[in-house]
Amino acid sequence: MTPSERYRQVARLHVRCLDQGFLATLGEGFLSLMYEAMDRAAGVTLITEEREGRVVGFITGGTGMGPIYKRMLRSPLRLGLALAPALGRPAKVRRILEILRYSGDANLPEGVPDAELLSLAVAPEARGSGVADRLYRKLVDDFQARGVDAFRIIVGDTLAPAHRFYQRMGATVAGTVHVHEGEASKVYVHRMRAPSPR
Repeated sequence: MTPSERYRQVARLHVRCLDQGFLATLGEGFLSLMYEAMDRAAGVTLITEEREGRVVGFITGGTGMGPIYKRMLRSPLRLGLALAPALGRPAKVRRILEILRYSGDANLPEGVPDAELLSLAVAPEARGSGVADRLYRKLVDDFQARGVDAFRIIVGDTLAPAHRFYQRMGATVAGTVHVHEGEASKVYVHRMRAPSPR
């Protein structure tokens, strides 16, 4: 699978599985560019699980959206074309601005870590086979290898299965944030366990 096809498949899976979030409404073109930027930006990780040449799950994490936005701005034509349908709709422009404001860490509870699990999705047909657990553990390992001792996860209040999953994986609630006006999200923090002495 070529990198471009991998990003397209991740974007498609995002639209399919994270359809309650605003980013999915920006379309596969925008998301493909965003996931390419995540994969190439310093301090950001994109991990996929694939079966028979198809992405069945992915997870992303990093410390701040700044490197991702900078990487996306290196392709202004592609970015402009991907966002063109949204820019003509004031409601979408407002929500894009809300995301940019949130990415500056505005309104986050005090003391939460800079590192963040940005997105996680598993295809419905691959659920129940441990894909999400494996991806989560790989991200934890990646963060630890980079010296990160804790990361945050923002989860919309209405996403009950996601809340159960993150709690099961060891994350704890640290507060509430409003990324979009009128829509509350829980802020979880996952703290790495210190390695056991040998």
